[in-house]
Amino acid sequence: MTRGIVPSLVLFLAVVVAAVPWVLPAAASFILPLLLIIFVFLLTIQHKRDLPTVSVFVAGLLMDVLTAGPLGYWAIIFLLTHTLANFYAKRAGTAQFGKLWFAFAMTAAAASIFGWVLASIYFVRVIDWQPMFIGGAVAIALFPLVAWPLRRSLGLAPLSLFARRG
Repeated sequence: MTRGIVPSLVLFLAVVVAAVPWVLPAAASFILPLLLIIFVFLLTIQHKRDLPTVSVFVAGLLMDVLTAGPLGYWAIIFLLTHTLANFYAKRAGTAQFGKLWFAFAMTAAAASIFGWVLASIYFVRVIDWQPMFIGGAVAIALFPLVAWPLRRSLGLAPLSLFARRG
């Protein structure tokens, strides 16, 4: 139980920071929420602590409430990310950083596409796909910048998970 407290608090703090109205252009509206899937992914695959599924769900609901979005939208996307990260962590064990980044890229792409489909269903029309695509692409590009400090400060995984192998 206590192994999940620190990752949960980190995720909740990240949600609050991402929910602040940063006055981004419409095309960049999904960048901050999709950056949170980096946290969900990394906190899920860590070895020293566990990120409880209920914390992922509550973080998503908190994001929905703080951004005045449809209740459950980000919760479902975060749960999808959490599930895919668990699938990766169980199959991969330790891996090179490039493989980890690729796994995250596939997870971010799936979350972005699923988020777009879910939003289109919610609004009962095909919505603009570009903001979600931009958010997913930025999350993939910024993954190394977020992964490195998290690994250092929280001890997210053994060094072999993030280190290059020669």
